[in-house]
Amino acid sequence: MHVALVRRLFAELAGTAILCTFGIGAAVAVTAASAGGGGLLIVALAHGLALAVAIYAFGATSGGHFNPTVTLALAARGKFAWREVPAYLVAQLLGGFLAAVLVYAAYTSTALDAGLGATSFGPSVSFAQAMLAEAVGAFILVIAVFALAVSPDAPRGVHGFGIGLALATQIMVFGPLTGASVNLARTLGPDVVLSLTGRSVPWAQLAAYLVAPVVGGLAAAFLHDLVTRRASAKTVTTKQV
Repeated sequence: MHVALVRRLFAELAGTAILCTFGIGAAVAVTAASAGGGGLLIVALAHGLALAVAIYAFGATSGGHFNPTVTLALAARGKFAWREVPAYLVAQLLGGFLAAVLVYAAYTSTALDAGLGATSFGPSVSFAQAMLAEAVGAFILVIAVFALAVSPDAPRGVHGFGIGLALATQIMVFGPLTGASVNLARTLGPDVVLSLTGRSVPWAQLAAYLVAPVVGGLAAAFLHDLVTRRASAKTVTTKQV
């Protein structure tokens, strides 16, 4: 394996671990403290700020994906090499698992009693509702990635905060429905640790967190390219006329 790829994989692992550690940790903290309605805002901001830190810290090395949904969306639009996708996904999933282990090590039984910040369907939320929430949440996140980090017209220096804000915003809206993971690494890490410690895990719900974010992310990637390409063509035509 090429040395440069190894460096990028470690950056992806570290960035995903940062995102998931503080996201999972915030969820555990607010549950343990019985934060009530204000807890959702805290969890959303923790995810968004942690993602911004991870992007600024490691984005220049790996591209700052930190999420299988983002990696697949970029690859689908030719912005990332398909041959490197499997390695990136493994690094991200390992980062999510490491994050869950770190939070468990810090909070021990308190973390388990709080569900280790695992994402699951809210009360009376159907599978279809969960799929819609995860797909739309991923759509918002990936649109932000393409608009703020991929587009040649993207404003400089604000991509980390902008993408982090997109993540936080969708958590504020869809958090009560599914936890608003939109990131398989964020969902799978706590689920695996909970399972290893003997706690029950709603594995039947995993398909929603696996499929829906990818669907939403791909829709965002294709729509962004379609709209911006047409807008560019119209601008060129207007200038020619």
